Amino acid sequence: MAERTLRRLAGLTFAAAFIAAPALAQSPAELGWCANDNGATPALQIKDCTRVIESGKASPTNLVVALTIRGRAYDAVGNYAGALQDLDKAIAADAKNSAALVLRGGVHGKRREYDLAIADYNEAIRLDPSLATAVSDRGLAYAGKGDVDHAMVDYTEAIRIDPKLAVAFYNRGNARVMKGDAAGALADFSETIRLNPNYVNAYIRRANVQSSIGGYAGAIADYGAAIKLAPGDPTAWVGRCWTRAIAGELPAALSECNEMVKLQPNNAYVLVIRGFARLKSGQLDGAIADYSAALRQDAKNAAALYGRGTAELKKHIAARGNADVAAAKAVKPDIAEEFARYGVK
Repeated sequence: MAERTLRRLAGLTFAAAFIAAPALAQSPAELGWCANDNGATPALQIKDCTRVIESGKASPTNLVVALTIRGRAYDAVGNYAGALQDLDKAIAADAKNSAALVLRGGVHGKRREYDLAIADYNEAIRLDPSLATAVSDRGLAYAGKGDVDHAMVDYTEAIRIDPKLAVAFYNRGNARVMKGDAAGALADFSETIRLNPNYVNAYIRRANVQSSIGGYAGAIADYGAAIKLAPGDPTAWVGRCWTRAIAGELPAALSECNEMVKLQPNNAYVLVIRGFARLKSGQLDGAIADYSAALRQDAKNAAALYGRGTAELKKHIAARGNADVAAAKAVKPDIAEEFARYGVK
């Protein structure tokens, strides 16, 4: 049973995809909540796995399982040092523990230790070439190193191994965005959503691509789907606010932007987006207030400087407006052209 538990763990991915772990219903009774993914939080798994580990009564196999699961739980709560310590011990006790290798690779990736991550994924794949998630996650490590071509090869191979692995399509979609392949990215994100209709980030990423190529209606619909699935996540609110603003849907854009600011009132990027919507709708004082708040956090934000300067010039505050515009162009020489593309001159 413990071997079955580790096999299930090896099939998980703990990278940017945020896939939910399958239940470990076949786990040994001795492990209790430690191996109960259905009902246990990471904190509870840490507590119960610690009980198993420190009891001195666990079989060698179950001890490896407990170390592997506690390592995963430490990873889930951001305790990467604790995760590595447990996973190192699990691998030392069982060098064929592909689950622990995949998990440790994920931790190394989060720590930007990409070569170590790749080494772990290589070993896990050597032990079990059918581990599509390990291949996909190795692609993420290559992407982290800037080797997008190698990452694409891994994502495609992961899809060949498991054509239903949504995260591999999602990862490849992101790689296609990096390579400027909008059509390919849209296809991959669409397949991600077909395989997993609740994949929030896939809706957001597909919306981002659609917005960038002028597909505003599709983008707004995708941001809406993401908001419905995760109403407390500001990312989709930001995207829909921005897209409505550049599409000229200003009353709706401002409503979206206000909701966005409620979720993240001190986020400079969020304030810049609402500042743009206010500027484009003629709410000059509001735009200046948003841009000024953003600049208090990031004094060299070119968009905030140019937007505030433009609003000031429209209010005939020439000296301050010209100064802000000049400061913006010093940071980003083509900032005026960028604003013009979005309908602000």
